[in-house]
Amino acid sequence: MVVDKEHMEYISWHSLYLALVEIASRIRNDNYVPDIIVGILKGGIIPARILSDLLSVDVIGFIGVRFYRRVGVRESRPELTLPPMPSVRGKKVLVADDVIETGRTLQLVLDELSRYGASEIRSATVYVKKRSPVFPDYYYKVTDKWVVFPWEYVETAKEVGDLEEIVGEDKQLYIVVKKEFLTT
Repeated sequence: MVVDKEHMEYISWHSLYLALVEIASRIRNDNYVPDIIVGILKGGIIPARILSDLLSVDVIGFIGVRFYRRVGVRESRPELTLPPMPSVRGKKVLVADDVIETGRTLQLVLDELSRYGASEIRSATVYVKKRSPVFPDYYYKVTDKWVVFPWEYVETAKEVGDLEEIVGEDKQLYIVVKKEFLTT
């Protein structure tokens, strides 16, 4: 699948933080208090860190899964690249990711965390694709577009070209990154 700028949605740093505040409020309103937040590498690490701050969860871990080769191009199935760290045995876990497209990565992670002995697992992502058969417990928005996060400027621009027209309020930041890392 080739993704063009017309089919992309950008979320700014400011909007991302507000989205995570909304997600954290829902988690808190459900009285769910995780012992650990596990971010799915790579996209879930930043949401995991922000959620840990908002929810006052001291322990952050990660689990590695590879599914995408590049913008819009997936492998045939997700592959576990790193087991969950630190241990989740007997712990209430909140899984954090940036986006769910097919749900296959999330399902793999939920299965692995169960296998590693987590006592309760809930999930949170910023975006969910409309066509996903799997939805997380908590999410901010449903979309059918390719979501560009602010930590993906370089890799996305290298695939699809200049992103200046879609980065909105982060335009000045993008221009600095573009000047330093996207010029030849």
